[in-house]
Amino acid sequence: MQARPTLAPDSVDSAHLTDPVAKQQAVDAPLPSVSPPQQAPKTYGRLKVRAAEVKDFRAEPPTLFEKKTFAGTAPKRMIFIGDIHGSAKELNLLLCKLKFKKGEDQVVLVGDLVSKGPESVAVIRRARQISAWCTRGNHDDRVIRWREFLDGPGKALSQSELKDLEKSKGLPYDDFKTSGDHYQIARDMSPDDITWMKAFPTIMSLPSPFSEWVVVHGGLDPSKPLLKQSAEAVMVTRNIASGGPTSSRTEGQAWFELWADKVKGLNNGNSTGGNDVDFNEIHFNKIIYGHDAGRNLQLHPLTKGLDSRCVYGGQLTAFILPGEKIVSVTCPNYDGGNAGKDGRRRRRGAIPSAKAEPMYTVEQ
Repeated sequence: MQARPTLAPDSVDSAHLTDPVAKQQAVDAPLPSVSPPQQAPKTYGRLKVRAAEVKDFRAEPPTLFEKKTFAGTAPKRMIFIGDIHGSAKELNLLLCKLKFKKGEDQVVLVGDLVSKGPESVAVIRRARQISAWCTRGNHDDRVIRWREFLDGPGKALSQSELKDLEKSKGLPYDDFKTSGDHYQIARDMSPDDITWMKAFPTIMSLPSPFSEWVVVHGGLDPSKPLLKQSAEAVMVTRNIASGGPTSSRTEGQAWFELWADKVKGLNNGNSTGGNDVDFNEIHFNKIIYGHDAGRNLQLHPLTKGLDSRCVYGGQLTAFILPGEKIVSVTCPNYDGGNAGKDGRRRRRGAIPSAKAEPMYTVEQ
């Protein structure tokens, strides 16, 4: 039973206490209310990061569109390369086969430089070294989001705390997995690496004389002009279904087929909403993309799909302008087996020993 509070000497007039009625009223007065102690918000890490701050974190949204320019004269060749997925050795083999020359050739990577393969950070460094232009792929995007989180509220968290948050669904994104290679790649990148990657747009238009081409990672929604596209959808689109763009290959119709129909209709004067292929004085009708390994290499008059299953034992493919030439190198299957340098499993013996076979060099 809670003890009654003791009355302070000056809280009740002493004369009233001689009155039996007043004295009884003082005794029967209600006890003062006592508020329960407030529970402090749950915190994690040495810097006491609040759980809500972790869960509510959002990375900077990607740039939707970038119109590229050449610093000087146009390069002799534009070399577009499909999804590399951490296959640094194969990237160097392809550049060697192409006889790439920095200053004469401009390389454009269609996204997904990282993840699944064994040497994602090496791919980033090589791409930076050759001054490659890149669009943001969905795997690039996840690594970028991880790194922004680790440089922000995640900086104070230990790996065990991150794992606890993952189990309790307390991390800011559902696709954040501490066991995945995206997390390790994000940790291994330098500040210059992440600054460079964060600038990747989701849609890239090319300068003259290549201005009829646009580069994306996934695909476009043919029913919308460029500025109305969703940056998130552009990174993952494979088909257009009744509800809009989807990453599914079985629902709806391939976006590039609908794109061909759209351009054909525009050319025949059948547009009902104006020629929205024209954008910011860019008159494009051809698109280069990646992302769709399930359909493999896709070469159509208006669209070129360059994901040729590099990381799954297929090929790493380059598309060259002018001339629309295709050059490729064969790749091992890195999907499964023993752990690679980025924490991803790979097949035993799939990657030659660095001591036995040094990395190919490419003329600069």
